[in-house]
Amino acid sequence: MMILKWMAATSVAVAVLSVVAPTTVMAQEVYIQGGTQGGGLGAALGLTSWAGVHADVNGFNYSHEFHAGGNKFDGDLKVRHAGLYLDLFPFNSGFRVTGGALFNRDRLDGTIVPENGVYKINGTSVPASLFPGQTASVEAKFPTVMPYLGLGWGHKPVSKGLGFVADIGVAYGKPSVAFNTPALLSELIPTQLKAEEDSIRSSIQKVKFFPIVQIGISYRF
Repeated sequence: MMILKWMAATSVAVAVLSVVAPTTVMAQEVYIQGGTQGGGLGAALGLTSWAGVHADVNGFNYSHEFHAGGNKFDGDLKVRHAGLYLDLFPFNSGFRVTGGALFNRDRLDGTIVPENGVYKINGTSVPASLFPGQTASVEAKFPTVMPYLGLGWGHKPVSKGLGFVADIGVAYGKPSVAFNTPALLSELIPTQLKAEEDSIRSSIQKVKFFPIVQIGISYRF
């Protein structure tokens, strides 16, 4: 509900500003950037001298081992973001307040790596040899749409030429978590397995804010 309200408010604001903007479209801009969303590119459009909109796409892949619930995981993180934002410039400078929506396909896949030939499920050791050719894994995903709020510099509608852009803010969303485990494991220790899954799910779902810090170079023409 909060996401829908945020998106609706942003859409209304963009529509209103489009009406009150002068008939002559102001300078347009393209930019490249990098940061916590990975590398990306985008475009900005001025609506008035104090407001504009911008959109971008960003992404990266990252593989890393991590530990959870007493087990080691081989993790693969994929970040895929597309954003649509409204920029407001309260002062006669490039400083801005930015709000909008982040559309993403973020995904974390983790596969348990048996240590010394065993899985540790809520304190219970289970030989991995009982599940030949099978693996246990966890998958976490952020919501497809997340509201964003932040501060930034750049995309000022009245300036032209090369410029500097920067953003710092957060996107909000509660990740979903799913597990894939061998059927025999569920039969052998169902209570311990559920407790282990609940513990891992709780840890992952504590991460509800995606921090965004990006810097880049723009060209407005």
